[in-house]
Amino acid sequence: MDWLEVSKSKDLERVREAVTKLDVNERDERGRTPLMLFITHRMPLEGINLLLTENIDLEAQDKLGDSALKKAVKFKQRDVISYLLTRGVALNASEGIRATAWYAAREHKGIADLLLDTPGAIRLTLSEEEQQQVNAILYEESIEIMCSRISKISSAIILHAIVISYNWDDGPEPMLAAMTNPICAPITLMEMFELMEGDYWLEQTEEEIAGSQWKRPWKEMAEKLAAQIDYS
Repeated sequence: MDWLEVSKSKDLERVREAVTKLDVNERDERGRTPLMLFITHRMPLEGINLLLTENIDLEAQDKLGDSALKKAVKFKQRDVISYLLTRGVALNASEGIRATAWYAAREHKGIADLLLDTPGAIRLTLSEEEQQQVNAILYEESIEIMCSRISKISSAIILHAIVISYNWDDGPEPMLAAMTNPICAPITLMEMFELMEGDYWLEQTEEEIAGSQWKRPWKEMAEKLAAQIDYS
């Protein structure tokens, strides 16, 4: 009997036997704990509960840096995420928000919103009214009016939604208005830097952007964002 075999079986009787005979914090060659294997192989919640009655290290990470919570996010197991939260699993990460389960979940808004207590996180699911406000700005044909409206937004949630949905081919001006809005959250600035491929622009030399009217604003924006956010 080993944990991989038990996790694949989804057999609660085998789980009961395993927790009395095997090390509940054992690691496999990938650094995965039994809890991670249970999540990976979609063990029923009852089986996970049997494992968690033991002295389990909830914060252990495998060789990829994934915790049990991140595994639950990866496999979109909402019930496991909710259960782990009731057990007091940590939401923050010493490396910063980009190392958190919330950050890993942000492409799946409903899952990310389960982890909203993560320091620095922002709500991603919008109400119908909020979505209407976002659409009204994004579909504005006048860039000047769009910039003006973005600069006056008073909701960090709406501003974040605009940034992640913006068509970056329309130019940097609306996003410059977003980044200078005092309500703009640090995570929004991080997303902005990634979406504009900030590293690429930071690497552009003065010779490469000289004489190019359209390149310089992107370079300057990347520099301003990098000055505000730690991208190391």
